[in-house]
Amino acid sequence: MSTMFESIQQPLFPVGPFLTVDYIATALTLFLAYLIRTRYFHGLNKIPGPFLASITSLWKWDIVRREQMPFVNTQLHEKHGPLVRIGPNHISASSAESIQVIHRSRSGFTKSGIYGILQPSFEGTDLHNVFSTQDAEYHAALKRTMGSLYTTTAVSGLEFHLDDCTKLFISKMNEIIGTKASAPVDLAAWLQYYAFDSLGAVNFSQMLGFMESGTDVDGICHLDHEQMMYFAVWGQITTVERAWAKVKALATGARKENPLFNFALELVQKREANPIESTDMLNLFLALHKSVPEKFTIRDVIAAAYINVVTAHDVVAITLRAVVYYLAKNPAIQKKLQQEIDDAETAGKLSNPAKYTEITPLNYVLAVTNEALRIHPSTGLILERRCPKGGVTLHGQYIPEGTIIGVNCWVVNRDKGIFGQDAHEFRPERWIDSDPADVTRMRVNMFTFGAGARNCIGKNLAMMQLTKIVVELYRNFDILLANPDKEWTVSGGWLTRQSEMDMVLKRRK
Repeated sequence: MSTMFESIQQPLFPVGPFLTVDYIATALTLFLAYLIRTRYFHGLNKIPGPFLASITSLWKWDIVRREQMPFVNTQLHEKHGPLVRIGPNHISASSAESIQVIHRSRSGFTKSGIYGILQPSFEGTDLHNVFSTQDAEYHAALKRTMGSLYTTTAVSGLEFHLDDCTKLFISKMNEIIGTKASAPVDLAAWLQYYAFDSLGAVNFSQMLGFMESGTDVDGICHLDHEQMMYFAVWGQITTVERAWAKVKALATGARKENPLFNFALELVQKREANPIESTDMLNLFLALHKSVPEKFTIRDVIAAAYINVVTAHDVVAITLRAVVYYLAKNPAIQKKLQQEIDDAETAGKLSNPAKYTEITPLNYVLAVTNEALRIHPSTGLILERRCPKGGVTLHGQYIPEGTIIGVNCWVVNRDKGIFGQDAHEFRPERWIDSDPADVTRMRVNMFTFGAGARNCIGKNLAMMQLTKIVVELYRNFDILLANPDKEWTVSGGWLTRQSEMDMVLKRRK
């Protein structure tokens, strides 16, 4: 009896020097088996890339955390070709074929779970929007309903808001210069202020106070950068992010706040409570809601107003910084741009400020803008899609269903097969002097605004914002680098924001 009792009392996992070694060996064997399965039996073992990336998502998490992904991703594609494995189940693709198959075809590629992080919560559920929703049917219906508000004709009715913002921006630059011939200006910050204020005016008929005060009002720009870095970094390990968010919610009783969403929501609710007669995007959204409430709900109004400000201002600010920086690095190009503007003004073809219809015939202005959009797109990560049922064959490689795959616009926009051997150089002439067939190929495959059904709905508005302020900046000022030998700093996360690019503005005679 005692023997039986003693056997019952034996520990479930007995410990001893030999057994401890057995446990360690078993754990290591299981871990090794996991690594081998992940590396070789995921269906992606023939796609090249960093070894660590093939066994753990922590590789890309670390690269994004260090804000280096667009640069590392470009180097990997130049080394390995159009397909690179950047995670156990993640493929970065870069080619005209990849854009066509993944982003333009109707083969069932849907947005991955990373975009869910960007969806704010409203009244207890995720607030879907035209950018971040993963529901392809909802997106298609929403875009059909609201797409007419974003045509070139439609956004031209909002141009007067941009005129007011442009006048204020030029006035503020002249105030900074004062009675001197020139002055140093932190244009990286000021162009962000212009982008935010101009979108505030277009969407809500009110500038948000950035240019008037010359400051980051309520720290909104800083909060936006922090939110986008959170999205970029933790979007690389979405399972961990979701688990951690739940743990924090349970531990603190508080949900994750989105200050930028709260900011947009307050403006919408204020307009609902106190309607105003004004031509702006919010009134257009509300009118659309009134006409087809079942297709465009009040939730859709709030989501559209939010995404219009949050995503669009960075595209504008980042592109404007690229224009200013590259023109300062290439004075001959700046002079050529100014000559085209001066000639149009002398010929009486430019108002003050210039109208968009007067700018579109200015080939070099458009070429400079397109080249800035190409060489420095605002997004630094792949635009993730989930491979559809049945998988797909791309560049001769079968990619299983469920694989996360996407094109990185930073990489494909520098593809020498598409943009020429000098694809890493800022050369606006490529958009004018190239063979027409080459220009068409470049236009079709420039990926800054995405492609296919999920391309940027606000592209027409963005082009009007960009070109109008570019014309007025270089009509009024020469812009020089304060430190010609100093390179700027580029954040290589989801957004490729630039800093450390102090400029000197010199008033033109």
